Amino acid sequence: MQAAGQTPSARPTDDAAMHRVQLSLISLASYGKQTEAERRRPGRIACERLRCGSGRVVDISKTGAKLQIHSLFAPKKGESRTLTFQTAMGESATYPCVLMWVKKTGFAGYEVGAQFVGLSELQERQLFEIAKVHSKRTTLKDVA
Repeated sequence: MQAAGQTPSARPTDDAAMHRVQLSLISLASYGKQTEAERRRPGRIACERLRCGSGRVVDISKTGAKLQIHSLFAPKKGESRTLTFQTAMGESATYPCVLMWVKKTGFAGYEVGAQFVGLSELQERQLFEIAKVHSKRTTLKDVA
């Protein structure tokens, strides 16, 4: 208890500051050690049966998509592309994107991260609908 006229102790503030410093040190220690899933923005939806002209869509969000593509020529980071999805509802509109990263997965096989650029609100809504229809369904058999 605090007596009348006594100033509050600075101790709680010091503890909070120390906690922030400890969290910062933990963040610095783990910098660069994050897995791909931890670095990615939230909101990714794993997809099934969704294709684009280049290959298969692994996951999608309103900001981008992860694609598995097959090409004799290596895609390049920073390359601009236009994606058109082949959905259960037919072919979709086109979505401009930039390749943010490229990973070779085998002979003529690549995994790429595409970031959508300059999408209209209509295109964002269409992407949401595509993601809903093609979201991966997990069953108990998949989990076991």
